[in-house]
Amino acid sequence: MLSTQATAAPVLLPTANCNGTPTGNCLQANDFNVFSLALLDLQNPNGGYNVSASPGQIAPYTIIGQNNGQEGAGNLAGFVDGTYNTPSPNSDVSGTFSTVTTNPGGVADPKVAGGPGSGAGEFTGDVEDSWDARVNTITQLTNGTPVVFFFSFNETGSNSGLLDTDLLIWGKVTLVNDTTNDTQTFYLGGEPAPGTTPLDSALPPPTGPDTDFTNALTYDYGPWIYVHAGICVNNNNQFVGFPDNTGTCTIGQSSYVQTNLGNDTAAFMINSPALDAALLSGDYDTMQVTWEMAYINGGGESAWIAPVTTQNQTPEPGLLALTSLGLSALAWNARRARRTS
Repeated sequence: MLSTQATAAPVLLPTANCNGTPTGNCLQANDFNVFSLALLDLQNPNGGYNVSASPGQIAPYTIIGQNNGQEGAGNLAGFVDGTYNTPSPNSDVSGTFSTVTTNPGGVADPKVAGGPGSGAGEFTGDVEDSWDARVNTITQLTNGTPVVFFFSFNETGSNSGLLDTDLLIWGKVTLVNDTTNDTQTFYLGGEPAPGTTPLDSALPPPTGPDTDFTNALTYDYGPWIYVHAGICVNNNNQFVGFPDNTGTCTIGQSSYVQTNLGNDTAAFMINSPALDAALLSGDYDTMQVTWEMAYINGGGESAWIAPVTTQNQTPEPGLLALTSLGLSALAWNARRARRTS
């Protein structure tokens, strides 16, 4: 029997308030809400957002990518892809990572070690160029709670900037109906040209006229999301903006809060309420995740899915264990989708 027993209580996913003002608790990146765990930990006196990301601590969960490529207990052969090995170039600040094999930094579709058959874990809906999982497996593994992607940020250096401790990231999640081939896609970042991803095009320059990230007209990285190594907060621990390219907070009386927390601490959690609704609708059978990063310096970034709680719901303790033998009985339902990609 294989079980995914959590090593700690699930993290509370707060009600999203991504209004871009100091009263907000997240930033919206197209279809996803992005929460800084360092900020949430400051804003909540009781803590609870210092989330361990060490290989041993995330091993019970479903791991999408990790520097050493170790699979989690939730990477179930025949239902979920294996774990991508993310790069740690250290000296190559132009380093890239892509789940698309033919793109710069592309990595072949990972299979679960010891998976059944010659495909070593292939299953219906499992394709090249994305990390794939059966929808019913993901909703079982997360106990029907919102699907939250956790990300550890592990760059080297001492200043801000893409040539130092910042990086670019982009992703999309596509849900597929096995019977009709209808799809619905949710983007972390912008929508590139149809059939492409950001790494199909030249990277944006690492520096530009907007070095303090305050002018939306000159802050243009195309479909990429710029991941900052730090944020600026006021005396009430409210987010007010980003530091300049020297890593200094120059906005009012704000102070600098580190978000580049290293390999052993999660930096961000990412959730899309629209994706949650689609996953629970019964309309889709496979979830396909495409993920790219650029200007990697240091690396060792990890991404995984773990159960969370919400303010209106707490999962029963017994639901934190999942037996792989029961997965073969999962029903694969099919209906329609609202949007194609």
